Amino acid sequence: MLKRLALSACLAFLGANAMAQDIEMIIGEKTFVVSLNENEAAKDLIGQLPLTLTFENFGQTERIAYLNTPLKLGNAPTKTTPQTGDLTYYIPWGNLAVFVKPFRPSEDLVPLGKMGAEAVEALKASGSHPVTLKVR
Repeated sequence: MLKRLALSACLAFLGANAMAQDIEMIIGEKTFVVSLNENEAAKDLIGQLPLTLTFENFGQTERIAYLNTPLKLGNAPTKTTPQTGDLTYYIPWGNLAVFVKPFRPSEDLVPLGKMGAEAVEALKASGSHPVTLKVR
């Protein structure tokens, strides 16, 4: 009984940020896994895949790429405190942002998922080369 209550509390805590599905990020010949959150914005991103995007530097904290179609947010949180490897969606500009460094708490920033350190480094080094996101 106690284990069941602990599991329920943990799941409630995770809420809209629980991991839902993995997608692939392809840079050159390498493929990396991006674990998406369980929210409607992440599900809408999945519905737009495959996408080939060019990520550009935005300051020294993030790499950004613009989507042709804005994401439908639904139940997704609209603020987060991004950490290295976080995939997010910036509502005002309609762009994806991958954080290469931690950043301050931010409004209008939807947490979509997370990628590992190797994927972040590959994205940082991708320059103006295309990056493909696709369903795994």
